[in-house]
Amino acid sequence: MNSVRISLMALMVGLLAGCTYSLETDPVRVAAEEAKTPGSFTEPFPKKFGALDFVSVAPAEEQSTIPDGSHHKVAGKQLTVTYRNDRFSQSFSATGAQAEVTDIKGALDSLTEQAGEPAGAKTGWVPVSPGPPRAAAACQNTDDGTHCYWVDTDTVGYLVLSKEAAPFLPFAKIRVALEGLEDD
Repeated sequence: MNSVRISLMALMVGLLAGCTYSLETDPVRVAAEEAKTPGSFTEPFPKKFGALDFVSVAPAEEQSTIPDGSHHKVAGKQLTVTYRNDRFSQSFSATGAQAEVTDIKGALDSLTEQAGEPAGAKTGWVPVSPGPPRAAAACQNTDDGTHCYWVDTDTVGYLVLSKEAAPFLPFAKIRVALEGLEDD
């Protein structure tokens, strides 16, 4: 009984003294933290891409990092994002980062040259539509799927599409979604 009186007394004293408990929620600040700068390879990534569900995002493992080249230098942390649909055995993973790019086409050529021709390559590096804005991209078909590099004014990326997903997922649409760009 005394503990109840003390608790009520403490509450009344607090109210009289003007003490209040509140949880600060600034909707503008929260929205800004959740927003993504268009053209950046940063979180948040879309929760779905067509029939594929977002699986994970993590720092890129050393063997999948994008190397610096003569026309670009990675300026941010490299992330790898993965999407999958187990029902259709479709998946893709993309590694990307913000970069200082001096020559878009030169940077792409440097990346594809460094990558070379992997075992199981069915084609060489073929230029593909990168989507908007100024960018360059090239893809290569292999036994396990399609591999693509892309470079724009401030981003470099590398995409691996499973062979089951490649015919159904246009590269440009994936890049636009991952970077939060507007599709023309």
